[in-house]
Amino acid sequence: MKALTLALFLALSLYLLPNPAHSRFNPIRLPTTHEPASSETPVLDINGDEVRAGGNYYMVSAIWGAGGGGLRLAHLDMMSKCASDVIISPNDLDNGDPITITPATADPESTVVMASTYQTFRFNIATNKLCVNNVNWGIQHDSASGQYFLKAGEFVSDNSNQFKIELVDANLNFYKLTYCQFGSDKCYNVGRFHDPMLRTTRLALSNSPFVFVIKPTDV
Repeated sequence: MKALTLALFLALSLYLLPNPAHSRFNPIRLPTTHEPASSETPVLDINGDEVRAGGNYYMVSAIWGAGGGGLRLAHLDMMSKCASDVIISPNDLDNGDPITITPATADPESTVVMASTYQTFRFNIATNKLCVNNVNWGIQHDSASGQYFLKAGEFVSDNSNQFKIELVDANLNFYKLTYCQFGSDKCYNVGRFHDPMLRTTRLALSNSPFVFVIKPTDV
């Protein structure tokens, strides 16, 4: 009996140990059930208008003060030929760079961006010829920091198409971004990561989401 009890205790102890592959990052697994039907929940901008598929918008922090402004494409890695880092502008009044949101489905009738459905994000900014395609969002692991950063690069269907906009506050039209692993129901928040070396705030998979509002570019 004692031997059986000891064996069960050891098995339970091993089960509770953190996954060594994610020792620096332990993202929450978001619920994949009880979500509102996507056909009934269009994403809305700050004016209460439906976000149009393929349109240009700003994604701006919903937190004023220390929360910063909009998202920008930055060139933090001097070893890279193209800007590839997604940062939050430290200026509250800076809306950031224009962003195009397109449903991941190939349905030509998808004219409105729906919450809790897969989307593709890309910066709609001028670049040189070498970097013209390096504007699509994806997730990339950084071995030095152990973080999974939101990066801009060439379009990869099983990486670029895996983002969802999730509703946080219906009264204020606050949203968060989640990333879902290809072929899996595991989804993770995209949140803030303050890089002390570069003195900037980047976006990475996180336990706490980056909460934002969506502004049309003509505001």
